[in-house]
Amino acid sequence: MRVKRFTGDTISDAMSRIKRELGPDAVILQTRQIKEGGFLGFFARTKVEITAAIEEKPVKNSFVEELPPLRTISTEQIKKAYGEYKEKENEKEKENEYVKEKYSNHNPLDDTKSEIKQMHTILMEIKGQIANFEKQQEALPEPVEKWLNFLKQRGLSQEIAEELIALVTKDLPPDLWTDSSLVFAKLQSQAMKLCRNTETIVPKKNETLVVALVGPTGVGKTTTIGKLAAGFSIIDQKRVALITADTYRVAAVEQLRTFGEIIGVPVEVVMNPEALKEALERHQDKELIFIDTAGRSPYHDLHMSELEAFMNVAQPDLTMLVVNATTNLSDQLMICERFKALSTHLILTKLDESMSAGSILDIIVRANLPVAYFTTGQNVPDDIEAATPQKLAKCILGEVNPDV
Repeated sequence: MRVKRFTGDTISDAMSRIKRELGPDAVILQTRQIKEGGFLGFFARTKVEITAAIEEKPVKNSFVEELPPLRTISTEQIKKAYGEYKEKENEKEKENEYVKEKYSNHNPLDDTKSEIKQMHTILMEIKGQIANFEKQQEALPEPVEKWLNFLKQRGLSQEIAEELIALVTKDLPPDLWTDSSLVFAKLQSQAMKLCRNTETIVPKKNETLVVALVGPTGVGKTTTIGKLAAGFSIIDQKRVALITADTYRVAAVEQLRTFGEIIGVPVEVVMNPEALKEALERHQDKELIFIDTAGRSPYHDLHMSELEAFMNVAQPDLTMLVVNATTNLSDQLMICERFKALSTHLILTKLDESMSAGSILDIIVRANLPVAYFTTGQNVPDDIEAATPQKLAKCILGEVNPDV
């Protein structure tokens, strides 16, 4: 049983709506006049309200078995339903009468004055908070504020810049902040402490070490994997194999094949996780196997699932998340968040192309993964360096004191 109220300017209007919505079989339960609009019952318009009901019939569907017929609803059940509905209506009318009686002598202007007073109070509170904030900013010593601005110009977020400044202020009294050489040295020292989590690739003895590189598109995974493979095969004289699962870009496959031919390293191209498993088994005699994966958008769940399928088969000993230093900080942090479950280490790329490389400190602190390498150019295998706290601090702050 479906019960619904309909209103209209006239009985004819309300009845027309009933026929359109409930159909000609609808039953009229109640008809009455109501008032709508106005203020507290004054200046209201008179309308007609009709309460109607319809017995809902089962919908037949040719694609499924016909449902059994609904049980017949008796007149007593209709009366009971209407009685419950009427009881709720009476309660609502009592509430309306209470409100009308309570405010019959009420001046609407009083409400307006009260609201204005509340708004004034809120504005005064906001003004006080702004004044306190400005006072705190003014209370910051000029040399300290200068160094805070320097850190933000280097690309550090407000939060990490303030944290670094706070660490320095613990060791340095206010009267020494005018000594720029001392302050810069302290900033370097504290930055190194925040970057102390570093770890590079160390091949195993008599075992194959599998290293995968993951990350979004355009961060330089293929170039980086070429640099690593060249360094370990030519300089360290290790037996190395390359596997690429980046079949989405023909250029990436050709680039890696070219690297392989130049340095004398075999290159395998795999299309699916099963092929990856077979390729890994063929190169168990190698000391190092590098896996190049397709760039994956952290915002695309399907692409991330495909990457996880490859990683579940590969079971790499190390998974390096490659992050581009030129990417804006919010996207860098999103990338770290989405890839973190798959990653064991960080590789930071294109530091030579960024004018604000200090943002890598945010990545290092928030990702909480050891940094393995960072790259500073396209030359293979030269423009890649093993990460150390000292080198990372120089990338973050620059090599030269800005006041010298």
